[in-house]
Amino acid sequence: MKNLKDLKITIFGDSIGKGVATDNGKIEVLKDNAVELFEKTYSVKVDNRSVFGQSLKRIMQRGVIDKYIQNLNPNENSVAVLEIGGNDSDFNWREVSNSPQTSHQPNTPIDEFSFLYSSAIDKLKNAGVKVVVCTIVPIDSKRFFDNFISKQADKDKILQFFKGDYNTIHRHQEMFNNEIIKNAYQKGCKIIDLRKKFLDTNVFDDLMCLDGIHPNGDGHAEIYSAISDFLVTA
Repeated sequence: MKNLKDLKITIFGDSIGKGVATDNGKIEVLKDNAVELFEKTYSVKVDNRSVFGQSLKRIMQRGVIDKYIQNLNPNENSVAVLEIGGNDSDFNWREVSNSPQTSHQPNTPIDEFSFLYSSAIDKLKNAGVKVVVCTIVPIDSKRFFDNFISKQADKDKILQFFKGDYNTIHRHQEMFNNEIIKNAYQKGCKIIDLRKKFLDTNVFDDLMCLDGIHPNGDGHAEIYSAISDFLVTA
């Protein structure tokens, strides 16, 4: 990869890209989140367009990618980083709880997600933007079930929907991650493998907030480490 200071880097992400943590009982942005660590270490300014609750479906529906492309400076070496997908794979848990015997679709059905991901990459590459994709940070199914889902809906009804196995959450998320990797390889995009970084450790629980979704400070240090590993070979 070219000298980082010669690049115009933009991140399209969700709460993880924004650096959100929740362990203090409220939503807060970590001071030393992964993007901040990257900027400080490499003396680079990143245009971080990550938004809490953001999904690829919302990005595409709202024309976020199109607007970004319209405002590109042709004299800049533009790089777009896609850190997205976790919220697409999530469900409306109240609806699931109200009808656990019914088949429910995630916020973005898997086939639609793959199509939208492919479309986003195509739009960016056709505009001359270098695209880097991130795999999804793994979810802690038990913490997510106990400390997030169960506060929104009837946990017994949700467990009924899961056929008694809350680890279905992790496996379901993995499908979306597979679609990200598939699209990246098909379209020749570089991958920052955040998922591997988290799974390749015996202290995974220590890297996550109690909600099971958001990395804590140590987790963001691992995300930054994954970025640094990527830059060695990019």
